[in-house]
Amino acid sequence: MARAHILKLNASGLPICLIDQASAVNLLMRGKIIWSIGGIAVTLHGGMSRKEGEVSVLRVPSIISVRDRSDIWNSTQPMRAARQVIYGRDEGLCMYCGDPVGARGFELDHIVPKSRGGPDTYTNLVCSCRGCNARKGDKTLEEAGMKLLAVPYTPNPAARLILSGRAVIADQMEYLKGYANLRRSLSHKNFRLEHQRNRS
Repeated sequence: MARAHILKLNASGLPICLIDQASAVNLLMRGKIIWSIGGIAVTLHGGMSRKEGEVSVLRVPSIISVRDRSDIWNSTQPMRAARQVIYGRDEGLCMYCGDPVGARGFELDHIVPKSRGGPDTYTNLVCSCRGCNARKGDKTLEEAGMKLLAVPYTPNPAARLILSGRAVIADQMEYLKGYANLRRSLSHKNFRLEHQRNRS
């Protein structure tokens, strides 16, 4: 079973990242945690106390808030896209034909081709099947006569944590969803009907 990660928030409660248990314990022991919520992610048993004659217990909450100096929520710099996040954002579907693609076998397509200055950003990259990627090649959408089934967007830090494919436990997921800019599922009825119309 995978070891649970701890969701780290800044002092105002904005999600920053998932950290491992050792890092969370280090923050806890150094008194760096301002507040915490959620259940207990891990319980650690230490040595026997000579005075009390009991084993020491350290309980690490699943969500902790610290004075984090990162400014990821206010950054205006274009973010280099992560492959797994794009796959999650596009729900494992080719954004040209709508067919499901495997998590290992899918391809990333630059909407504006890289050879024409297209950046490696979330708004210029989509999940694609091999056939559609080959068909589009080094062309623009107009030149290839192709359309996107959904507009690509940049997931915010909370959405990126959800879409990253890392293990997120239930209370962390609930917290992250309150901040994430996830789009409505592509699998809903209207998307399927549009997909069928485009293919007919």
